[in-house]
Amino acid sequence: MSVEKTQIALSLISHTNIGKTTLARTLLRKDIGLVADRAHVTLENQKYTVLETEAGESLQLWDTPGFPNCQKILSRLQGAKNPIVRILTEVWDRFRDRPSWCAQQAVLNVQQEADVVLYLVNAAEEPSMAGYIAPELRLLEWIGKPVIVLLNQTGPPKDRQDQERLEQPWKDYFARHGFVRGVHSLDAFSRCWVQEGILFETIQSLLPPDDRQRMTRLFAVWQKANLTLFHAAMEQWAVLVSRAAKSRVMTRGDGSPMEMQKQQAVDGLLKDLVNEVGTTTKGVIALHGLEGNAIGVIQARMEHVEVQRGSQSPGDATLSGTAIGGIGGALTSGAYAGLHLDAATGGVSMGLFTVAGAVVGGVLGFLGGEAWAERRAGSTPTPVTWSDEYLDLLVQDVIIRYLAIAHFGRGQGQYVADPEDPRFWIENVKTLVSKHHTTLHHVWARVRGQDLAAKTEEKSTQLTALLTSITLELLWSTYPASKRFLNRLG
Repeated sequence: MSVEKTQIALSLISHTNIGKTTLARTLLRKDIGLVADRAHVTLENQKYTVLETEAGESLQLWDTPGFPNCQKILSRLQGAKNPIVRILTEVWDRFRDRPSWCAQQAVLNVQQEADVVLYLVNAAEEPSMAGYIAPELRLLEWIGKPVIVLLNQTGPPKDRQDQERLEQPWKDYFARHGFVRGVHSLDAFSRCWVQEGILFETIQSLLPPDDRQRMTRLFAVWQKANLTLFHAAMEQWAVLVSRAAKSRVMTRGDGSPMEMQKQQAVDGLLKDLVNEVGTTTKGVIALHGLEGNAIGVIQARMEHVEVQRGSQSPGDATLSGTAIGGIGGALTSGAYAGLHLDAATGGVSMGLFTVAGAVVGGVLGFLGGEAWAERRAGSTPTPVTWSDEYLDLLVQDVIIRYLAIAHFGRGQGQYVADPEDPRFWIENVKTLVSKHHTTLHHVWARVRGQDLAAKTEEKSTQLTALLTSITLELLWSTYPASKRFLNRLG
């Protein structure tokens, strides 16, 4: 009586010290194995569960020892009628001939366990110059399992055109090998979760009918978990922006100089937003299962990104400084913050103002005080709120924050160096947000008109939908194949 198969197995293999275990950590979203910059760190085949259905079906990932110099092994197999059998039956001493022993373990795993082979290569090299690839492909061809090539060490996130330019030489190189059924970028440090979905769809297409149905059910588990996470992140960002839109601080109206009152009001408004941004960012990071130094690294990644507006006039200045989180950095480094002053006379738009130092000194110096509704002593409390233009910039900010988190691979677990900034997103985000300019401004007007006692969480549905739509469009344009499984949120 045959036992029904319940598992689909992937063997992750590569030349030694290419980054298998770091990629396995990213796929599993947890720290496993030992990572070190030396050959043959992984000495035995190790199995991990990637996905599992309630019925007990599972997708298993095998992390295998790295291939050594396979040319040496191939030379020993010359004349063998069945090279794979020869490899599997040859006796190599684990300690005296560790490279050959590791190769044997990897081949044994692929031969006996794998439904699909994930073959990892270093994308920083030229395919034709990586001399280890040809003999390793020969071994894989002898085994006869379908192979998907994964490009590791691709560098920081890239736009679609740059990504295609990076992948094309590798696709051309592997096109001559029929057993290689796909080439995908999947960097252990900067992959986006949607790239994992694209990989799983490719794996699904390579399986026989029964396994394909099993993989369909497993992929549904992945979809549900990741799309739920995506939607939860969008909801948190929407609540943050809604609170900012409703936020207001009153000038004291105590007869003191109006300049002083306005500075104090602006300072209070900024401090509230800084706290909200910090809390929400940490919350979204936690949603993605990241911890420890990851929080600081992601925040540092965004500290060097700028979102800018054109600067044609004093009322149309630039949000700059050191941070896209210039919201968070505004209290400690020069930045521009957009404010709207609802004066009793009907409201006066204040444009964007300089924020300098821990308190908002210099806010009047930016415009020489000329644009204020009144320069005399203020005897009437006046509400100060964020302008529509600044809230638009805040939308850009939270989307780029999300993208930075979504492209954070676990890599070596606890980070020891900052990753590259996701600069290529900036123009795309600005362009897409500007397309929704009118809708966003209707949202800001509606939110400001709500009862201040109302729960913002209950009022952010439209904004959640807008953030979802904009972010999905960005992901679709960068990773076109993802639209097949992301359309559930579209």
